[in-house]
Amino acid sequence: MSRLFLFVRPPRPLWPFNGPSTAFWPPLAFASMAAALRENIPHLRVAILDAPALSMGWKTIERQIHSLKPAYVGIGEEAVSCMEGLRLARLAHQTGAKVISGGCFLSHVAPQVLATGLIDVVVHGEGELTIVDLVRALEDGTKGLRSIPGISFLDGEEVVFTGHRPLISDLDSLPFPAYDLLPVERYGARSRNHPHLAAIELGRGCSHGCSFCVLWKQMGRFQDDRPSPCLRVKSPERLLEEIRLLMDRFDRRYLGWVDPCFNADPRVPAGLSDLLLRENRAVGQSAWVRADCVIRDAASGALDACHRAGLNELYLGVERLDPDHLATIGKKDLAGHATRALSILDRDYRGIVTIGTFIYGLPEDTRETVHALFRSAQQVPLDELFFIPLTPLPGTAYWKPQMWDGDGRIFRDFDFLPRPGPDERLAAFSSEIARSYLLCWPKQRVRRMLTGMLARDSRRRTITRHIVGRAIPVMLPGLFHRRQQSAGGMFYPAWYES
Repeated sequence: MSRLFLFVRPPRPLWPFNGPSTAFWPPLAFASMAAALRENIPHLRVAILDAPALSMGWKTIERQIHSLKPAYVGIGEEAVSCMEGLRLARLAHQTGAKVISGGCFLSHVAPQVLATGLIDVVVHGEGELTIVDLVRALEDGTKGLRSIPGISFLDGEEVVFTGHRPLISDLDSLPFPAYDLLPVERYGARSRNHPHLAAIELGRGCSHGCSFCVLWKQMGRFQDDRPSPCLRVKSPERLLEEIRLLMDRFDRRYLGWVDPCFNADPRVPAGLSDLLLRENRAVGQSAWVRADCVIRDAASGALDACHRAGLNELYLGVERLDPDHLATIGKKDLAGHATRALSILDRDYRGIVTIGTFIYGLPEDTRETVHALFRSAQQVPLDELFFIPLTPLPGTAYWKPQMWDGDGRIFRDFDFLPRPGPDERLAAFSSEIARSYLLCWPKQRVRRMLTGMLARDSRRRTITRHIVGRAIPVMLPGLFHRRQQSAGGMFYPAWYES
């Protein structure tokens, strides 16, 4: 029987603001790399095991891996699930599989994860071309790993990094993701707000390089080991073909755009929307957007086209309202744009639910500035607000190598939730956010809350009620400066060990 490459997303805790049906989006990167392997190495069997989507616990995963006996196991964890990634790697090694990792977290701590002895090769950046070259080399044994750009591995005690692979310039040349290898029917199956969910990318990279974000660097261009932002997009025609496949073959009815900035390109979202409208394919969509691009697209008519094609949920990284604080995190060019963009959306696009994120814990922050941030954020016309602690993700300016924890336990605190943690300063700020959330009710906040909970639009009503109901248990421990013990601010589902 031919050898098996098995991509695995292991069991992990749930983020408390998500419902069980939409807590885990389809692992699009796995589906994209699986498609590249199938197209280029036909003798290789390829499969994806998405344990959270299947409510599959660790005992079942262990039986599955021992039964399938994969030659290769691919993993790609976020920081918060580092413990699960290392646990999976240990399990895979017990069956004799080679473990290949990548993604926005593990690729930025390559020397550290290789030193654990649990990971054999780390893939950097986008993986479709690299994974094919790597498996070919491992299969025939005639090509040394040092000749494959875009990987790190151990040669004895030496950490070998082979350099950055050039970016894929034509994203249309990629095969469609292997959606058939995913339990597609499970994503958003019981969700009211994101029913029949699919993950899809409009492009890769970003046009800007915020200091707290690792996504632009993951898909950025490197020269002399220095990254710079690089935005690439698919054509509207290619995207239409992918949406046809998702809707017609897999019965997907809601698109979650995974791009860090969906509207960075001024042409493609509007061009795609026009194509969707011509085919009468208006479909629900959510996306992260930049405020200045919202203003631009409202003026050009592109935003109207996107809304008519189904765009009904926008996430904006407002982060801060003060120009000096925006400059600290590399967003000085957005000063004033968030308020203008949200005013436009509130006035002209009431069918779009708006969710904004704000960052606290900057070097110059005090409890007073954090409280002021909370109060000022309530003045902005947003439907929902999230306050996120500045998190030193590997690959960002705030990460230091000495922060590494070999068993991954420390990364449980990288959950973007305002709650007490090991950093006393940040814990104090989190307590201030919790106290403000529970006790600070300016009239603008009361009005927004009542408007959302009593809205005629059932979707807006449901989103508001769910977020309020789930926020209170998260905030209460912070009010008393108590640290939650189970999974940080996340919680273990009943099936986690099953």
